[in-house]
Amino acid sequence: MTRAALLLMIGLVLCGQGASAQEAPSIPRPVARPQASTPPPADAAAPDRAAPPDTTAPEPAPAIRDTLAETPPALKACLADLTARGTVFSRPVPLTEPDDRDCGIVNPVSVTAFGDVTIGGAAPMRCDLAAGLAGWLADFVQPAAARLGHGPVTALAPGSTYDCRRRNNRPDGLLSEHAFGNAFDVMSFTFQDGTTLPVLPRQDEGDLEEAFQRAVRGAACLDFTTVLGPGSDPSHAEHLHLDIRDRKGGYRLCQ
Repeated sequence: MTRAALLLMIGLVLCGQGASAQEAPSIPRPVARPQASTPPPADAAAPDRAAPPDTTAPEPAPAIRDTLAETPPALKACLADLTARGTVFSRPVPLTEPDDRDCGIVNPVSVTAFGDVTIGGAAPMRCDLAAGLAGWLADFVQPAAARLGHGPVTALAPGSTYDCRRRNNRPDGLLSEHAFGNAFDVMSFTFQDGTTLPVLPRQDEGDLEEAFQRAVRGAACLDFTTVLGPGSDPSHAEHLHLDIRDRKGGYRLCQ
């Protein structure tokens, strides 16, 4: 084959390849299309929202006098105890105070005498306090009085009984136990022969009157949870304060 024929053949081959390359169809590339957002299911949970403020007024705390009210069985047993001890009393209507909802006595008893021991006026108090006074007088005061030679105690002169006021007559602070009918103040003891023994600071006098006052005051802590008197503080220098305040663990304050 001549050189001219060889060059002609090579040219024909190259032209055919070029035509094939130009005639080959192009493959279209996929076009990215925006995807439609999928709506949330109908029952999808709504986003958390702050709860509306609670505008309901809180329930007020019960009045102290109501928290001290005896249950019907307890009251029935207490009244029966007073009657058995010869206590002279009546049942007035519940005591309340318009200026202080905590003061008052739900089930008051109005006592005029503990057996043969009278008290000045009709003193309203809670039944448990009256029972404590009746037991203290019968079990401790009268046996101690027998050592003095003046005969039995026939009267008590009361100081404060029920009184809606603050402790130690202060203008503010906690309410006194007197405000709930829980306290009774003894100013003096009167005996059958007419002798009156006032409650006074009696220290190292060395006589029977001092011994009597010490004895009945000390024994009172068996029936009352608070016993204050001369020497405790200036507010109790001339009387015995006896009350039945309920404290944690049964603690008793005897001064």
